[in-house]
Amino acid sequence: MASVPKNNLKSKPVELEKEVKAPDTIKVEDHSSVKESFAPELLIKPVQKKKIPIIDTVAESEKPVKVPVPRKKVLDINPSFLVDSHPLVLATHLVPSLSIEIFEIIAQRLEAALNIPVVLIHESRNDRPVATDFADIAILPVNKEWKEGCLLEVGLVFEHRLNTDNKPGIYADVVVAMDRGENIEDITDLRGCSCAMADNSNVGAAGLIFKHLKTKGENPSFFGNTLYCETQVAALQMVAGKQADISVIESPVICTHKNNLPGMETLFILESLGPLPPYQIMINEKLSGKRFDEIKKCLLDGNDDKIWLENLKRYGINGFAEYSIDNYDVEEIKSVVTSVRYY
Repeated sequence: MASVPKNNLKSKPVELEKEVKAPDTIKVEDHSSVKESFAPELLIKPVQKKKIPIIDTVAESEKPVKVPVPRKKVLDINPSFLVDSHPLVLATHLVPSLSIEIFEIIAQRLEAALNIPVVLIHESRNDRPVATDFADIAILPVNKEWKEGCLLEVGLVFEHRLNTDNKPGIYADVVVAMDRGENIEDITDLRGCSCAMADNSNVGAAGLIFKHLKTKGENPSFFGNTLYCETQVAALQMVAGKQADISVIESPVICTHKNNLPGMETLFILESLGPLPPYQIMINEKLSGKRFDEIKKCLLDGNDDKIWLENLKRYGINGFAEYSIDNYDVEEIKSVVTSVRYY
């Protein structure tokens, strides 16, 4: 058998290596040409709308442990007037949608600025009128009427991603369960879903969603089933508890309850609508014009009180601001049909 030279054995692997490299070079050239040919199609691809989770997910290792309970900073109040003076009565019909602590902070501000004791009462039932014989000041939902009350055109300024100008209008968020929202990118994708509503009042979150659907040629039969609840908190719980697919909730309500209701981490905000007019601050007509002006000044001057603002900011409130009701098209919202007729 003829012997093979050693240098021939070394030369063969070199030849094979060259044969392998050649196809790789061709593939790279072909891949680059394909990429260039598809570039125009990538430019016109629509960008998906970002879905905003109500609560950002936090790993167990990053969750705080043994966090101290925050304490409210108390304003300086003269205790003598609490006994000697006739009190002002502050009534609110926004609890439990908003935290009662918000109104305690407002009452405390009124006491400190006016040097008058303030008694706080709240009514959680939607069908109850304002107690005219007792209430001097009432803070009410957008759709609540008080014939004996005069509107104070000063409103709470709530934090919201759309409220870049710090105005006191109220935005409503379309809340969707994550397991239902995988293929949902727009409100029109919600056709046939079950919707939980706090009430069927036109001037409110319900009016906003149906007004928006009307602009897209839709009507109240758009949803497969509309479930009416007594409060916005109940409507939010229905979506978190998978009893409804979506709901339309005023943003301050979500901010108040996002950390204390079970299942909130499974929800996201699809879209925000509004703004609605601010929550109404009304003064009983029996009070003098001087007292009316003092209350207005007290709330607006509170924006310069760092301690008071710090207490409010814990509830997503940036202070108070003046507004004109003429800037909000309430009549257009009132004209929207929010329920389906049955024959």
